[in-house]
Amino acid sequence: MPNEPTAGQTQNKISFKIRRAHFDDLASIQALLKPFVEQKKLLRRMQSELILLMANGYVAEVVDAAGSNQLVGFAAVEIYSRKLGEIQSLAVADGYQGNGIGSALVKACVDRAREKGILEVMAISASEEFLRKLGFDYSLPDQKRALFCQLHSREEIFRDDGIED
Repeated sequence: MPNEPTAGQTQNKISFKIRRAHFDDLASIQALLKPFVEQKKLLRRMQSELILLMANGYVAEVVDAAGSNQLVGFAAVEIYSRKLGEIQSLAVADGYQGNGIGSALVKACVDRAREKGILEVMAISASEEFLRKLGFDYSLPDQKRALFCQLHSREEIFRDDGIED
């Protein structure tokens, strides 16, 4: 069940757990996402947007050398309607990528959408192979393809316009 913490361990021996995001995680999630926003890999989120995403969000934690839990990953499913949800803000900290954490976060989000009765979940990413391994494809069987029309340039979206972090 996605509401219960799940654990994962990879061939690299990094143990982690996936759990629902809590409000107390907000500062750690913002810190995790910041380098990805700066690298223009993720869209900047206002704090209020991030809080809303956290309602259907998950974090990945590892136990650091001091024995404390360290947040190393985040993802959320934004639910648009009973028909459609979208994986949002998937990020895994440098040094922890390639250990199955991103896959576990996406699976938790998909399970959450399934639990809520959502018909379809989409994900937009530069990593096609990663998403295909998790069952995503460009179109659903016997369905039309999604096409996009860009209304603003990425530079417009990413320029520093004083939006709160």
